[in-house]
Amino acid sequence: MTGTPPGGDLAAGVLARVGELLAGLSAADVAALTQGRARLAVVPVTPAGDPVAPADGPSDRPAAPTPLSPTAPVQPAPSGVDLDAASAALDAMARRGDGTAYLTPWAIRDLRALAARLGLRGVGGLRKAELVERLVERTIGFRVASAAVRAR
Repeated sequence: MTGTPPGGDLAAGVLARVGELLAGLSAADVAALTQGRARLAVVPVTPAGDPVAPADGPSDRPAAPTPLSPTAPVQPAPSGVDLDAASAALDAMARRGDGTAYLTPWAIRDLRALAARLGLRGVGGLRKAELVERLVERTIGFRVASAAVRAR
């Protein structure tokens, strides 16, 4: 389903898309949603299907520290990977395994660039697998652990 449904009711179109999404989830994922252990996130995508960096605005997630000042130019990763889109993609993931699968194919220099963007220090001597683990823990792991603490 794409575009506005017949009759132009945007809300009905959104509800239909959410229904399609929920129908495709496993029973465990639906149970996690209903019990508040998971949430749905709206992540804008480019026409190619790549995640887009979220617009500035309020968020219920803690902001990741960044070594860049607000006026500093944004440096792309060495291979041209969009670090903002990668950060947004990691923010949308709910499981550590998803983050690991997403980052494992990356080149080590791109992983180091992402680590620098996220403010991770002391990662220069890490092996690729260790760096991926650190990045996943800094993003998804931090959020999952914070949610678990808030749930207590």
